[in-house]
Amino acid sequence: MPGNTDPIFSKIGEVSKDDGTTFAGTIITATGDYTGVSGNHQLVFTADANNGGYIQKLRFKAIGTNVATVARIYLNNGSTNGTAANNVFYGELSLPASTATNTASTGDIEYPLELALPPGFKIYVGVATTVAAGWICTAVGGQY
Repeated sequence: MPGNTDPIFSKIGEVSKDDGTTFAGTIITATGDYTGVSGNHQLVFTADANNGGYIQKLRFKAIGTNVATVARIYLNNGSTNGTAANNVFYGELSLPASTATNTASTGDIEYPLELALPPGFKIYVGVATTVAAGWICTAVGGQY
């Protein structure tokens, strides 16, 4: 039997807040659903179209004053996220209220994933409550 010809180690690392898409990188507006179909969800990672990808974690950072909310994370099969059958509600994370200040940092919050994704799969993130300043969600992973 031949050895593993498709190793799990990524070919190239990727740290991205939007995987090269055009969104501004800030999650502000509430999504209000558990299906992943809301147009307010933001694309944060896309696995390589041929070989897939690996996502280690998502890192959330408040960029100003916000009310408390929940980040919801969805896996998408690479097709339109506007169709509920293409999405899986993967998990959620409480994001605390934050206050903008020039004398103290806001906390960094990480959500571990440790997932090998099939070719073309995507990760979308949204917030449950509309916030004022927004949150940046940075994906840390790699492409195979």
